[in-house]
Amino acid sequence: PEISREVHALIKKITGSDDPYKKVKEESNIAAGRLYPGLKEMVERADDPLLAALKLSIAGNVIDFGTSNRFDIRDMIDRMENEGMGDSYPLFKKFLDKTESVVYLGDNAGEVFFDRLLIEKLADMGKEITYVVRANPIINDATVEDAKYAGIDSIAEVIAGDEGQAISAPGTLLSRVSPEFMDRFTDADMVISKGQGNYESLSDVTRSMVFLLMVKCPLVARDIGMEVGNPVLKVKE
Repeated sequence: PEISREVHALIKKITGSDDPYKKVKEESNIAAGRLYPGLKEMVERADDPLLAALKLSIAGNVIDFGTSNRFDIRDMIDRMENEGMGDSYPLFKKFLDKTESVVYLGDNAGEVFFDRLLIEKLADMGKEITYVVRANPIINDATVEDAKYAGIDSIAEVIAGDEGQAISAPGTLLSRVSPEFMDRFTDADMVISKGQGNYESLSDVTRSMVFLLMVKCPLVARDIGMEVGNPVLKVKE
């Protein structure tokens, strides 16, 4: 994420655009917004709505223009309906039972609608949720504008984790976050981290965390012990 931050700062300078991915982000938001009502219905009719929302949140992580891999979102939704989460889901529920406050680290535009499905379930359980996005455009990562477009601000507090930084990174670099974010990150009962960029920047941090992502590159695949294209629910207590 640190290298990507510098590379994309250079791209912005060369193109003369503060947001080179603006159009693809808008298209992702529109497409995901159209899917959202049907996805919400899937969650509500599921035998385990929390599990369904969790799976769909992971499925939404395929919306990423920062990697070379491309996955079909509709195929991934169909696949995740039948995907088992192994022993990680019971661990997640056990962790959630002890949780009152959640800091949820968002990843991409479009994906914000898939995050909303899980955030709604957490809100239904009475959890206090802070949804964290980027302060500045970086690749297709979500900003406050994207989170509000998905209506997440109606069910969670939305903040820019790196507020005050002139350039954002496609991940959560703790050396570049705001004091407000650091306080919430430290004090939260549970931190949910979405996507590869957040995983790469936070996997070695010494605090409990829940990682939700699609494996999109061999390096992360080796680190997690899974294959490229696999969905991940990793509970680190």
